[in-house]
Amino acid sequence: MPLDFEQKQVVVEGLLLNYYQYIPKIKAKSCLIFFHGWRVDSNVWSKILDNEKFEKYEIYLLDLPGFGKSQLKTSNFNLEKYAKTVKSFINKLGIKKPIAIGHSFGGAVLIKLASLNDKLFNSLVLVSSAGIRRKTAKKTLLKAIAKLISPLFKPKFMQSFRLNIYRMIGSGDYVATPQLTETYLNIIKEDLSDEMKKINNKTLIIWGDSDKDTPKEDAFVMNSKIKKSTLKIIRDAGHLIIITDPEIVSEYIINFINDDF
Repeated sequence: MPLDFEQKQVVVEGLLLNYYQYIPKIKAKSCLIFFHGWRVDSNVWSKILDNEKFEKYEIYLLDLPGFGKSQLKTSNFNLEKYAKTVKSFINKLGIKKPIAIGHSFGGAVLIKLASLNDKLFNSLVLVSSAGIRRKTAKKTLLKAIAKLISPLFKPKFMQSFRLNIYRMIGSGDYVATPQLTETYLNIIKEDLSDEMKKINNKTLIIWGDSDKDTPKEDAFVMNSKIKKSTLKIIRDAGHLIIITDPEIVSEYIINFINDDF
């Protein structure tokens, strides 16, 4: 990232949270706060922030609990607890009316939080956001297997067999974060469709039209349910558009912030 971020840590809700802060040399136009997706941390935003137009803003990048260098003391967290922790983080640092940007799982956390606290944020940007949960054969199988075989694989020597089973059913997110197994199952079972209707913030939705993790249809659902939302679709782009198409995504965000839509 070309911006000069300072790494900091703070204790929130009994957890040591890691974050990065950028303060512009001149008075900030406004404040931006970024939330990453599952499996990754705040560094995932590096290509997005490789844009000099962000130099005018105060920026916070938070490692969500259990990711990056942020602590999580239990594997049994859910979206409401994540939302509560993020709210406490914002309040503790005295961040006033930020523009919040979330990708994938980070977007789901923002949807949950904004639906409960419509005055906390100035506006929202949801990038390939999670939150629409449909029952699929794979998810049903994952939950059933997790419940059935979990006691059998508690011994350490059985862990490799356990991971192989989840790989076979295509649950990469579950396998990649074994320390967050219960949290992951809590997250994927919560549908936020009703919460979206409660959001009163101006919202930009950015999506890749070839997204396999959060299908393009989800973007249209969110656009229809969030009252003050605008949808931008990027052609020939997948789920990780903040990495594969950073120039387009960052320009959409900057234009939205500057109210050019």
